[in-house]
Amino acid sequence: MTFLFLLIVISVRSYSQDTNCTQYHRGKFTYTDSANNIIIVKRKKNFQVETNQTTNVWINFRITWKSDCEYQLEQVGTNSKARRKYNHTFTTTIISKPLGEAGYEYTCACKDATVPKITGVMKKLGE
Repeated sequence: MTFLFLLIVISVRSYSQDTNCTQYHRGKFTYTDSANNIIIVKRKKNFQVETNQTTNVWINFRITWKSDCEYQLEQVGTNSKARRKYNHTFTTTIISKPLGEAGYEYTCACKDATVPKITGVMKKLGE
């Protein structure tokens, strides 16, 4: 009986560690976009700034956490004339697999159902 109780406690503890996404609510991250450009992400309480290291294009987003592991981004500004048409559009992102201090795997989708879902890895950088 003690063994069974210990097994349940370990299982619950492992599950809660695997789904702890609050460590990704703030910080500095990086990912590679579909054109193989490296994007640096700086995330604070309610805002996120993404900067393309190749083109120096930056995009400001308002971030709203829908749950511990799901957030919505609203583009609120950019220095790219081509991207300004996306201001006030929303993208929903789900942290599909937390990777601890290394970062997380994600799936994101635009409100427009015709745009395919995107998956990738967001790597956490040192502060």
